[in-house]
Amino acid sequence: MTRLGIGAAVLGVLASAVGVALTWPALTLLGVGLLVADGLALAYAARRPHVRIRREIQPPRVAKGLPAIAFLELTNTGRSSAARTIAMQPFGDLRVRTVLPKLERGQTGMRTYRLPTSQRGVFDIGPLEVSRSDPFELVRFTQRHGGTDQIWVYPRILPLRSLPSGPTRHLEGPTSDTSPQGSITFHRLREYVAGDEIRMIHWKSTARTGKLMVRHNVDTSQPYTVVLLDLRPESYSEETFENAVDVAASVVSCAARGKSPVQLRVTAPPPNSGATAGRQIGGPRDHDQRAIVDFLTGVEPVETGTLGAELLRLRTDRGGTALVVVTGAVDRADLANAAALRRRFERIVVVSLTDTPVPHAEFPGVRVINATSADAFANAWNLEAGR
Repeated sequence: MTRLGIGAAVLGVLASAVGVALTWPALTLLGVGLLVADGLALAYAARRPHVRIRREIQPPRVAKGLPAIAFLELTNTGRSSAARTIAMQPFGDLRVRTVLPKLERGQTGMRTYRLPTSQRGVFDIGPLEVSRSDPFELVRFTQRHGGTDQIWVYPRILPLRSLPSGPTRHLEGPTSDTSPQGSITFHRLREYVAGDEIRMIHWKSTARTGKLMVRHNVDTSQPYTVVLLDLRPESYSEETFENAVDVAASVVSCAARGKSPVQLRVTAPPPNSGATAGRQIGGPRDHDQRAIVDFLTGVEPVETGTLGAELLRLRTDRGGTALVVVTGAVDRADLANAAALRRRFERIVVVSLTDTPVPHAEFPGVRVINATSADAFANAWNLEAGR
């Protein structure tokens, strides 16, 4: 029963009681009329439709701003027609309204509606709530259909150009089975598997062993990128933090293009983040960016940790092709710590996302990109990549 229905019932009881006590027929009739109206509304709304609903969410993982659709398959299993009804779809803290069509007995129909994907995060999609009420909204019954699904709204991936990788490192250096397969450095002989190129067959070894053997070459010069994301809330506004997450996800996606390894590091491990060693995800042998993007989907600001401390930790790391530091307002000490890593990284880029551009001191070997939005960063990045 709605608030209006409860109010009508209370008023009806009071009016009837006062009318009987004062022998006031008009007031008694008004009270009885309100109670009868509630009773008729209850009888009307109690005739709930017998509709079977099957829901499917496509896609279950989507980038921020791209469409995600809920598909409903409706089947009327009752003995009479099912009227046109209003359904509400819980989506996180929001509720999405949709209209279900009228269905005749045994009829099947389809309904689709778009889910809100303007905010990054992992959202629970609760059971679909189908309500039926009387014309005066005195009584409302709600049926829930289906279970709870989840949708991952990823950060926005910007179209970025790959940075030049600089001079080739370790062209004939150490190799391993986890090195990306290529045509540069010989690693070992192994048995042929479906998909191997015929030109890589080693015929002498094949004749000697009686098995088809191929040369397994690897690429030891593949770029390796480290992305460091500053999570300190004092470095950002609410908007610039979301821009920073979009930037970090975009750089990771760009760096991982072509199955190149990439690592994400953060200034402090968020609670229940699942980050390896607390502050880092991925590494020089990790070619799958999905774990990093999943992490960035739910990341929030963390008050502990400092950017300078994480830059100092990188001095003991193996280094790589490029280091990209994503932060808000950056100070001279942080830039100096980044510049100290020039021997470990061929290219160092510091991305400063602020509401207003702030000029920074220049340090040799460090390129600072000042931007007020993720789109402005993408334009500056692509100009840098073209140099």
